[in-house]
Amino acid sequence: MPMLSALTVAAFTLSLLVPPPGFSVEVLSVSGEGCPPGTAQVAPSPDNQAFTVTYSDFLVQGKGSEAKKTCELQLRVNHPADYTYAVEATDYRGFAALDAGTTGIKKASYHFVGHGPTRHITNTYAGPMSDNWQATDKPDPGKLVHGPCKQKKPLRIVVELRVKGKSGFMSMDSTDSSVSAKFKLNWKKC
Repeated sequence: MPMLSALTVAAFTLSLLVPPPGFSVEVLSVSGEGCPPGTAQVAPSPDNQAFTVTYSDFLVQGKGSEAKKTCELQLRVNHPADYTYAVEATDYRGFAALDAGTTGIKKASYHFVGHGPTRHITNTYAGPMSDNWQATDKPDPGKLVHGPCKQKKPLRIVVELRVKGKSGFMSMDSTDSSVSAKFKLNWKKC
């Protein structure tokens, strides 16, 4: 598993009071300009109720043209065969410094490999801005897409940061270096 400094954190928490026994997380792949080799890591919490994805180099800067960076993670959430899960809610945070006439965009999607996307979210921030940003994605409970029960398909998470316009940057970090994207999981008995 790659090692790195903690600038951005994504914590995944369960919506059950107690996760199913045997819950763990395995990193299958990490790729993209937003997370070059060695700049992303996943670690489950000691109580198995969360896991953390840490990024150390997810920043996009534009000056007079459009610039973007993406990070794609493929994770296997290991759990008993009689359970499955869905991404119930996601909180993203970061920092943006955007001049007037500049726009910062954060896009995210996640799905189970081999199945259609479970959800897309786009958040837009307009300059002038020099501040932390936060975005929450919480679909209607009836629109949650749970993974297949018998096949443990990897969870694919793709996050994109984009800057368009005069000048500025956007990052999945903050001035205090403790910003997170939190993915809450909804467990279901098969």
